[in-house]
Order: sequence, then structure tokens, then C-alpha cells
Amino acid sequence: MESRSESGRVIQSVQRAFALVEHLAAAPEGLRLSDLADGVGLNRSTAHNLLASLETLGYVEQPNRGGPYRLTGKLEALLRPRVEAEQMLRTRVRPLLEALSTQTGETAYLAFAAGSEYLCADAVQSSEPLRLTVTTGEREPLLGTAIGHALLAADPALAERIADTDPAAWAAHAAAVSDAAVRGYALDENSFHPGVSCIAIAIGPGAAIGVAGPASRLPRPRLADIARQMIAQSQSIT
Repeated sequence: MESRSESGRVIQSVQRAFALVEHLAAAPEGLRLSDLADGVGLNRSTAHNLLASLETLGYVEQPNRGGPYRLTGKLEALLRPRVEAEQMLRTRVRPLLEALSTQTGETAYLAFAAGSEYLCADAVQSSEPLRLTVTTGEREPLLGTAIGHALLAADPALAERIADTDPAAWAAHAAAVSDAAVRGYALDENSFHPGVSCIAIAIGPGAAIGVAGPASRLPRPRLADIARQMIAQSQSIT
């Protein structure tokens, strides 16, 4: 019989199979059965059976019997369309980020949803001496941030997953996400990062743009004006 997690939502064999996949992803040269089993805390028989299933499905290969297992290119092939779409969106959004940063004097950036966080994919820094610096590759939580609330407001399925994963945190921010859905933009007024305010809008599934800077320069009326500007200028992107 399959055992499940305490939440009743995770099937143990699936969880174990993905643990093996994640362990292999961190070892491009491959890993032997014993190292894989020990690495994810499974006995060798269970690990071998799971690997045999993954091999049959085409996600794992073992070129030499008794040798190391490796991931095939199947996962990469599944993800490639999304990666290519995100790269195309980066290219299209870059001029918009540059224009927003010039017009507002603040930092403008593009982010993608990544699990319970967002990932900064591109940024144009403010030219002001006092500014918020956003780094490409930087991650922040979805809950509590303007970018995160914009992404959640635009994607009910993502919001449902986050609510199921962390009900207490969701309850604390559900009203802000709901407000973002009604307004069409999300606000962070000197909250997540003390002294910093941010305005954000979603521009497609799993993507959003934000403008952020010192709270002293971004009172609520100014944030609302920037939001209207962002929405108008992003129409060609969305």
C-alpha cells in the first residue's frame, strides 16, 4: 500500500522518484546505485526499482550494467519550450524596463514565478545615488512582496498551491493578493524591505514587472500613477 505524507497529498513513491531525479541532476557525471540510495536515504532494492521505472520512462539511463546512472535529455526537452518563451519575453520586456526606469527614476525589473518564490530575470537599475539595487538571479518569496502578489493574483492555480503549502502565511497575505486582483496591480509600501516601496503588475502567466525604490520617493499616489503607466505601456507585451 502506498503511504502518504501527513497532508495526504504526496504519494511516497513519487516523492522518492523525484528525490532520485534531483540527486542525479546535481551529478552530471552520474551516480552508482549505492551512492544514489545512500544519498536519498533509500535501501538499494527500493532505489533500484524506482530507477528501473524511470529508465523505462526514458528519464534515466545506465549505459553500462552496474555503472552509474545519469539523467537523459528528456526533462530538458520538456522544459525547453518554457525556457525559450521566457528568453523571448526577456527580449521583448527589456525596452519597457529601460523606459520605466528612465521615466520614474527608479529600478525596474522582470521576474518569473519559481515555486514559492520569484526569480529576477532582468533589471534596469535606477541612476539615483539612493536606490534599490535588484540583481538578476535574486530570489524573494511570493508572499509578502508586490511582485509575488501580482503573480498570485494573476494565477489562481499558483495561489491555490501556495495556500495549500503554507495556510498560515497565505491567511496573512490573502487580502493583499485579493486587492491586487481587483486593482490590477500589487503594492508593497515600506513593508517587505524597510524603507523600500514597490509596485508590480503581471504581464502574462508566471511573469511580472516591478518598479521599486526608496519609500520616501514613492508615496501611494506616486505608486498608483506608476502603476497606470506600467499597465498602459505593457499592453503590447501582454
